[in-house]
Parts: sequence; structure tokens; C-alpha cells
Amino acid sequence: MKTEQIKTKSLGRKNSRNLQRNGAERERRLKKGKLESRPKASFFTVGCKLNQYETEGLKEHFRAEGFEIVPFGREADVVIVNTCTVTARADRRSRQALRKAARSSSGAIVAAVGCYAQVSPERLASIPGVDLVVGTSQRQRLIELLRQRQQNPGGQPLVCRREFSDFECLDITSFDRHTRAFVKVQEGCDNHCAYCIVPSARGPSRSRSLEDTLRQVNRLLNWGYQEIVLSGVCLGAYGLDLSSDGKRIDLVELLKRLEGLNAPARYRLSSIEPSYISQELARLLANSPKFCPHLHIPLQSGDTEILKKMRRPYSAEQYQDLIWMLKSRMPDMAIGADVIVGFPGETGKHFQNTYRFIQKLPIGYLHVFRFSPRKGTAAYRMKGHVDEYTKTLRSQQLRELDQQKRRQFISSFLGRSLPVLFETRRDRQTGLLTGLTSNYIRVLAEGSDEFMNRIANVKLERVQERKAIGRIEP
Repeated sequence: MKTEQIKTKSLGRKNSRNLQRNGAERERRLKKGKLESRPKASFFTVGCKLNQYETEGLKEHFRAEGFEIVPFGREADVVIVNTCTVTARADRRSRQALRKAARSSSGAIVAAVGCYAQVSPERLASIPGVDLVVGTSQRQRLIELLRQRQQNPGGQPLVCRREFSDFECLDITSFDRHTRAFVKVQEGCDNHCAYCIVPSARGPSRSRSLEDTLRQVNRLLNWGYQEIVLSGVCLGAYGLDLSSDGKRIDLVELLKRLEGLNAPARYRLSSIEPSYISQELARLLANSPKFCPHLHIPLQSGDTEILKKMRRPYSAEQYQDLIWMLKSRMPDMAIGADVIVGFPGETGKHFQNTYRFIQKLPIGYLHVFRFSPRKGTAAYRMKGHVDEYTKTLRSQQLRELDQQKRRQFISSFLGRSLPVLFETRRDRQTGLLTGLTSNYIRVLAEGSDEFMNRIANVKLERVQERKAIGRIEP
């Protein structure tokens, strides 16, 4: 690992005074011993569920080192912003959060971590008030690096540079008020799609060992979690870097081992690329009640020409065949999809092909993104960029289709009884119990707190926006 002081552009007289004032404030706190006795830390997360998971892991690490975790925006000694760079909007939100952190906690040490910090460390180090920049490796050493920074309050930002390491575990033993526990089993991606900055931000695909994964899952089951969610940047690639001496380790093998554990919990997969869904995986999911009938399968476009430009390893027809194969095996399965609108060269005809393609498929919900050019990707240099107004119109159309799809999917289960895992919190608006079916329908129902963190059969009675209202059956 290499740490260095980043020389940033001139910050101007006002910002220079701010840095000096913050440095003086830190020195004052150090002299008072404030950072030595129950220091306070706050966190802010930009981006995906994987980022949220990793932030929770950092929080747990900080608690173990004696820190008190306080809400973001409160006075703190250390403020950590877990950044994202998947879109220009994510970049902007990350910078805004860092500026707010510097303003809201005078004298705090402000650290930027995560994908944006990995890809553009100098850009974040140039923000007034940012003291430390750490990418997507060696976050377990964050407290050590913060202490290094304490030795030089008010100096230039400290930037941690490191090549991508082996799989980094940020395990979590307590998911605040959640009944579902997340286990990250894979990191990085080798696919290099034309639009995607993730391989630069997260590095090549690498997997958590099978033995370590099973140990962590067993710990979570013993602590009473009723659902385990397996997550990763490219989950389907799990184990491909672990196989050796003729012994195959892959996602199917991991799921078989989990199925064999003596526990009443259910298992859910996070997003998985279509090219990694085999007949063997589909059979396993269909034949075991331990696996949730729910998959999020990125599509990105329903037009084969655009898919080729995106460097996606499948055609629209192949994706369609996959979805129908899964639904034939698991008719109740919820299938979600990511879609990008406005990719360079996408014409009105291409978009209409995508719209009609999704309209015909039994997809339950969509995550819609407007194409955002990322420097360092192949798409950044492509011709035929679509204007923002057109991208907005297309995304609105697909979001309206998403609402239709969600309502259709939920409505298809009205009158049926489904198992719901109720969470240890109530719905804020209604005060009702809230939970998820195994096929990812958000359900609200009347009931006492004794149902929390339990799976109960609920008869679905009506649709309310993106949720179902149901009645707990005796």
C-alpha cells in the first residue's frame, strides 16, 4: 500500500483559512483528549446496496474500536462518506455529501472511501475539508489511517493508493432493525461492459472462500436471522477464481452447501447476470423451498444491436428465452431487470424495441437508469450521444411501465396466502407490520409485535401503490 500527501490546486484564501481553522480545531480536541475517550463517528452512503452493506461493516468495525456512531450531520470527530461513481449524479451526490460533512462537523476528520475515491482520488482530495481518501481496498485499515492523519492536522489530504487486494471481508453481526442479513461473497467484475466503470472501481472478480462464507452464514443463522441475502458485484462469477486441482467451486456448489445447513432460514440471491444462470442453477432454485423465487437479472436493452454496442454477452432473444425458462420452472418467481436508456446510438426505434420487449415479458419490476458517460469506459468515446431531454422522456416511459408491471405482478397474487417475513419495525405511514414475501412483494398487515422476525402466512387482499395489504392467517 502507498499513502501520500496529495498536492491540490489552490483553494483560495477563504478555503485556506477554513483548512487552518479546522486543523486548529483538531489540535484543540487532541489536547483535550476528546479523540481518546469515546470518539464519535458518522457515516453517509451513496449508491448501491453493496455500498450500504460495506458501510454497515465499517460501522461495526468502528464500534469495536470504541467509537460512538451518530447520525450524519451531527457533530462528530470522524465523518466517513462511502462514495459511488456509477453515474454523474452519483459523483455529484458524493461531492455534496463530503462538503456537507466538512461544514457540519467543524474540526472533524473527513474521509472519502469507495468507488469514486478509487477512480478519482485527486478530485475528492481537492474538496476543502477532506482529509483522507481511501478506495475500495484496505478499508479495514481505515482507523489506522485516520490515526495517521491525526498526527498531521491541517495538512494536505492523505490518499491511500493500493492495487486491488484479495477478497476483503467487512462482516456484520448486527443489521440495524433488519431481519435479513447480507453476506458479501464476491467482489469485482471481469466483464468490462462498454458503459461500466465498475471494473476500474472494484477491480477483477475475486471470491470469498467457501469455508469462510459458510462460517459467516452459520454465525448469522445462530443469531436468529431468518433470511440470508448473498451479494456481490458479479455474483454469478462466485468461485470461478477459487477452483483448482479439478475441484469445481461455483455459485451452485455454494448454494448446495447452504441448502444442507440445518436451519429454517431462507436464502435470496442479489443481482445476477443472465450469462451465469444455468439450467443447473435454475433446477436447484426451483426444487428447494430454502431459496427465494426471486432474481434480479440485468437486461440493459431489449434491442440486440444496442446490446452488442454495450458489449453484453447475449442477444435479446437469449434473454427472453432465459426469462421464460425460469418462469416455466417457477411460475411465482419475481424477476427484476435493470435498463439503461439513451446509450450512444440508441434511436427511437431501438427504444421502442426495448419498450415492447419488456412489455411482453413476465418481468415484475424495473430499475431504470439514464446513460451517464464515464471517463475510462468504451462508451465514453462513442459517437451518437443522446441528449438529456430525450433520455428523460424515455426513462419516464419505462418508469410508468415499471409501475404497471409491479401492479400486475402483485395483483396476480391477490386472494392467495404467501409466507411473509415480518421486519422488526413498522411501516412509518400506517403503523402496520411490514415484511417481504419470498418472491419480493412488500406486504403490510395488522398484527402484534410478536410477529416481528417471524415468517407468517398472509392472505393478500389488495394493492396499495407498490405494496400489498394483507391479513395474517391463524
